[in-house]
Amino acid sequence: MAKKIIGVIFPLFVISALLLAACNMFGTGGNGYTASQLQTLAAQTIQAQVNQNLTQTASGPRIVIVTATPLPTSAATQVPTATLIPPTATATMIPPTATPIPIPCNQAGWITDITIPDGTTLTAGASFVKTWQVRNTGTCTWGSGYVLVFLNGSSMGSPASVTLPSSVYSGQAVNISVPMIAPSNPGNYTGYWMLRAPNGAQFGVGTNGSTPLSVVIKVNTVPGPKDPNTIYDFVGNYCSAEWRTNASYITCPSPAINYSTGSITRTYAPVLENGQVDDEGAIITVPGVGGDGMIQGQYPHVAIHSGDYFKATVLCSYQKSACNVTFEVLAQVEGSSTIKSLGKWNKTYNNSTMPITIDLSSMDGKQIIFYLKVYSNGNNQDDMAQWMAARITHN
Repeated sequence: MAKKIIGVIFPLFVISALLLAACNMFGTGGNGYTASQLQTLAAQTIQAQVNQNLTQTASGPRIVIVTATPLPTSAATQVPTATLIPPTATATMIPPTATPIPIPCNQAGWITDITIPDGTTLTAGASFVKTWQVRNTGTCTWGSGYVLVFLNGSSMGSPASVTLPSSVYSGQAVNISVPMIAPSNPGNYTGYWMLRAPNGAQFGVGTNGSTPLSVVIKVNTVPGPKDPNTIYDFVGNYCSAEWRTNASYITCPSPAINYSTGSITRTYAPVLENGQVDDEGAIITVPGVGGDGMIQGQYPHVAIHSGDYFKATVLCSYQKSACNVTFEVLAQVEGSSTIKSLGKWNKTYNNSTMPITIDLSSMDGKQIIFYLKVYSNGNNQDDMAQWMAARITHN
């Protein structure tokens, strides 16, 4: 590279010296070259030298620009000079190195809802099976001990946990199903579920494996009574009654079963004492705490005619083995202060149900206020008493 630069600069010095000498020797007259001719000759010589160097170094990194520089002895005489422009450095981009993100042992990815997509509308008490399809996106196999567990929200009558249908290897998809029952009251309901490893660690879907699986439904109607001759449905109208315990009045429906203050709830999939599930509606009454604990519902008046009957099936709730209660039906003629008992029935937990039938023909033509009442026979532990298919029907 130094040789090429010298090849350009050296002629410039030589020519500049000749020009100065010529000016001194010949001036502007005589038989020698004039200043103008010398300037032209110098420019041509430099141009030829530049062209030669450009031809020899076409692929080189340097560029030579020729400019005219005035001679100090004469404003009319100019000698071209060369200015070297250093090459521009070309930056070489080095792509960043990606840092791998470690994949956790337990993680799932949601694929789709096989059944009951979010927003599905159901009838109160309807049985259904929710099925999610998920993929094992972690590095560990979901083998023995891995289960799906209820997290929070509405459990919708489901078990607390379900086992996976088979082992699920990393990258494999699986369908997970949970049997459920739509709640007994109209409204919107959501339940959340998580996977759980044998060591108790819970995980779900999403980027961080922290999002639970969900079931989202809407209950818009309640089923009617199975008896086609029903005149009045106590189960369907259970919140039309005014409910109270031995302590105070309670709201209907109660948020949950409560043995301390008493509670009133409803189900359209009652579990009988023998573990079977019925399709009739049932009112679940829990007396308030205390030896004289009771719960009672006072219904609006109903017009009664000859041939009308009060019918119901009473029972304790499933697995409430300490249940010991007394059911009672009372009646009051509207406008009267007298409340008359129409019958009492003692019930303990014995894997059976007890049918009740009361002939109401003696009240023909009257408006009757009915009371459904339950007493605790001692401690109210397990006293979760059910009025199943309670109704007035006409034979």
